Amino acid sequence: MEVADLNKERSTLIIAVMTLVTIGLSLIISTGQTLSRQEEAGILHLQLSARSVLQAVESSLRTGMIVRPDAGMFRPGTAEYFRELERSGEVVFVGIIDERGGRVITSRDNPAEATTIVFPPDALTILREQGEWSGRATYGKSNVYVHARRTATGAVSRHDNAGNPLPSFLVVGLDMTKHMAVYKGFKQNALFQAAYILAAALFIWGLAMGLLKRRELAGKALLLERFQAKLLDNLPDGLLIVSPLNVIRAANPAAHAILGAQGSGLAGLSLDQLQDNVGECLMPPEEGPAAGWQRKTAKGAHLEILSVPLREHDEEGSRLVLIRDRTRMRELERSLADAEKMAALGTLAAGVAHEIRNPLSSLRGFAQYFAKKFKGSSPDETYAQTMIREADRLNRVITDLLYLSRPRSVQPQDVSLLQLAEDISNLVRMDLEDRAVSLDISLEAQGVRADEDLLKQAVLNLVLNSLDALAESTLETKRIHIASASGDGGVWIFVRDTGPGMTRAQKEQAFEPFFTTKSKGTGLGLALVHKTMREHGGRALIESEEGRGTTVALFFPDNEHADYDWSA
Repeated sequence: MEVADLNKERSTLIIAVMTLVTIGLSLIISTGQTLSRQEEAGILHLQLSARSVLQAVESSLRTGMIVRPDAGMFRPGTAEYFRELERSGEVVFVGIIDERGGRVITSRDNPAEATTIVFPPDALTILREQGEWSGRATYGKSNVYVHARRTATGAVSRHDNAGNPLPSFLVVGLDMTKHMAVYKGFKQNALFQAAYILAAALFIWGLAMGLLKRRELAGKALLLERFQAKLLDNLPDGLLIVSPLNVIRAANPAAHAILGAQGSGLAGLSLDQLQDNVGECLMPPEEGPAAGWQRKTAKGAHLEILSVPLREHDEEGSRLVLIRDRTRMRELERSLADAEKMAALGTLAAGVAHEIRNPLSSLRGFAQYFAKKFKGSSPDETYAQTMIREADRLNRVITDLLYLSRPRSVQPQDVSLLQLAEDISNLVRMDLEDRAVSLDISLEAQGVRADEDLLKQAVLNLVLNSLDALAESTLETKRIHIASASGDGGVWIFVRDTGPGMTRAQKEQAFEPFFTTKSKGTGLGLALVHKTMREHGGRALIESEEGRGTTVALFFPDNEHADYDWSA
């Protein structure tokens, strides 16, 4: 199972947060610098405007337009001149102040209109020391931009009480309302743009995080889908999704293998289209979903089927069908039952051999005595010979029982199948001629590793069973075919006949001890064959239909494929 890497998710989140923080800090710094430059540009504009006004006033001082050169006194129209400058729009006031900030003359000599200029604490000191100062000051309730500069020497003469000349400063105050309005508007635009960009960045960041989250979820969903696909593909049990109309919507590989699907597969097929009785087995149980596991038989396989409703599905009423192939389990159960039967049979055989063989030997001896005594006397001699034959038959039954019940050490060796077939052909040659039966031999695999005596006895039993079956056949051509082939990690040996065949019930009971359809049979031949194959770690299979003959297949695995311990 694949697991998502949480470190990748953490790294992606940290990178996204750092990116957003970087964008935010860059935006704040950029906006602050832009506003600072805009404010500096506005101050520079006010400074240039104030210098221009002061330059014009100083020019008037030099030409004597507002000052009497001979007396160093202001002309009577000086205040009016200052008021004309004020009316130009941006100029709030123009005037001349002394070194303490006191008014000498201003554009507003009317006491009701005049307002004191409140300079910053160090403005007058800088003005006295450097002769020029510019900056913001308070004029009444308004903030004005003030620019002051020492007047030209001799233009305006003022003296203290001792007769010493006092310095005078020309000052102009400009209205900052328009500038502040422009700056405020620019500031609002800049903040709005910054907020817009930040919001856009947040939005994009949110989209990116959502996309990353969706990709993460999609990745997890893909991983989960792959895991589920692998899980379902490797599930040993078959899984089907069946619609309410009994149409198969999905099927995993195990379901195809169990049901023997061919062609394009099971998906899209209706249950009615499935071969044999498979569709009937997959129909919903009459008892309802709570019926649990149902045991069914389809295509010769023993199945366990569970049908449960799918509550969250596109098609309401769909159901999930689980299929388990229990054929091998049933075979193991049968093998266990056979082993238990053999154990019970062994106990029975040991008792029978002990209780019957000794008196049976005496009875046979007496039968031989009477056969000699009544030789040539009919029917006494016939009765005696019959007693001998029946005693011998009973002794063979006891011998077969003992062999069937006792474990035997298997001695594997390389056996030539051609030699084996020829030996068996020679053994049954007279029976074949008497019953007009032909024996065909076709061997693809030339050899097998097995116990030669047990193998010969098993094949001979099968040939004798075929001869007995063909004796009851009405066909003109009666044939027995011995064949071999390699495959499935071992060697197959087949014995086929053209006899009347077997019913399904007869096939299921064929390997059971004492089961026979022959009037004179003991029912131990096929049981002995089955026991021989188990001792070799192989298996015996019967394929037969009524009227179409019978084929018995014996499978001998190679040493590297066999589970049987040859040394046992």
